[in-house]
Amino acid sequence: MKRAQVIDLLIKLKEEYAHQIDTSDTEIERLHENLKDFPFDVACKNVEQHMLTNPWPPKIAQIRGGVGDLRDQRKDKDQTAEYFAERDKAQAAAKPMPAGWKEELYARLKSGTAARH
Repeated sequence: MKRAQVIDLLIKLKEEYAHQIDTSDTEIERLHENLKDFPFDVACKNVEQHMLTNPWPPKIAQIRGGVGDLRDQRKDKDQTAEYFAERDKAQAAAKPMPAGWKEELYARLKSGTAARH
């Protein structure tokens, strides 16, 4: 969210909560710092929903709607996609064991001639 969007959000909040909203530069900076990674359209929807059910202005967590840090979500999603891509690559490169390897291994174990590494 851009600084100008934080101001737009405060205007929307000011319309509903009038004297309960701080629109100082310090407050704008504080909100921007905590919402800069959050999408403006989602914040607006969360604020609109909050205004329908709550007589008090929303806190930052309520503006975010409990979604949390989107950067962490994106990072987790990217890491998961990378993991599955690695698994797909490993599966494509996998080859079946040669025929009879299991029986040969059992025979070597029974005879006590298993090679030690």
